[in-house]
Amino acid sequence: MATQNVMAATSALPGVLVSKQIENAETTQYTGPANSSVKLGKATLANPTASAVTVSVSIVKSGGTAGAANRVVAGLALAAGDSVVLSEIEGHFLGPGDLISAIAGTATAVVLVISGVVLS
Repeated sequence: MATQNVMAATSALPGVLVSKQIENAETTQYTGPANSSVKLGKATLANPTASAVTVSVSIVKSGGTAGAANRVVAGLALAAGDSVVLSEIEGHFLGPGDLISAIAGTATAVVLVISGVVLS
C-alpha cells in the first residue's frame, strides 16, 4: 500500500464528507479515498428523536476492523433533541482506506455530519 505525502499534495478540497443517519449495526460511514489523505474537521451528532440514543464512533486503520479496540467515542448517551460536536475526531488524518465507523442504539435516530479536507 502506497502512503500519501501530505506535504506534496497539489489539491485541497474542503467539504462535507458525511451527512447521514447512523445504522444500529457497526457500519462504515466514510472511507479515505485512494491516493489521498483526509484531514477531518468538525464532526457533529444530532438526535432529532424523542428518545435518548447511545452512539459509538471508531477511526480504523486500513485493513482493520471497527470495534472497541479503535473507539474514539464509546457509548455516548445522546439525549432526545440534542446535538454534540465530537472534538475526539477533529484534526485526525485518514490515509487511503482508513475509515470512520459508527453504531447507534436505534437505527436512523442519529444524524452524523463530518466535514474535512481531501488532500491529493
